[in-house]
Amino acid sequence: MPAPLNPEFEEKQLNEDRVAWCQAYISVWAQLSKGSFDKQAVEEAADAHWQRSPQSDPVHIAAVEFTK
Repeated sequence: MPAPLNPEFEEKQLNEDRVAWCQAYISVWAQLSKGSFDKQAVEEAADAHWQRSPQSDPVHIAAVEFTK
């Protein structure tokens, strides 16, 4: 029988995953825009994309969004 799940650990891991995903997304925007972008808007977009699809590839999503 598996051990009971620890909600605090799961929440911490989820937050770490979200931060890493969003940092990757923002990093792609920074590289593609050569540093000229609205950081707050990109952070909000990253968070929105992560909430919709946390298993997606942030590099791919950011690149697609940047070229729109």
